[in-house]
Amino acid sequence: MADPKKGHSVKFRGEEYWVSRDDILSVASKESPRRINEYFVEIDGKRYPPKQLVRSATGTKQFFDTAAAVRLLQALGFSVSTEKEA
Repeated sequence: MADPKKGHSVKFRGEEYWVSRDDILSVASKESPRRINEYFVEIDGKRYPPKQLVRSATGTKQFFDTAAAVRLLQALGFSVSTEKEA
């Protein structure tokens, strides 16, 4: 299992990206959360959509689904919740 502190590799449409927990926290410190559809990650009291965090951290324009973003965030040690659970 990957060490969440060191990061995790993810592929979107054949392009590989390396993302660390610090990359995600950096995005959260600089951006305002967008609208939540169903899933979110809470960071410093704010709820962020998983795709927003991953897209900004990787800089990708590639298509990827929410499930891929959720898996990456969980691999990095983040807890992903749904609006139904909140």
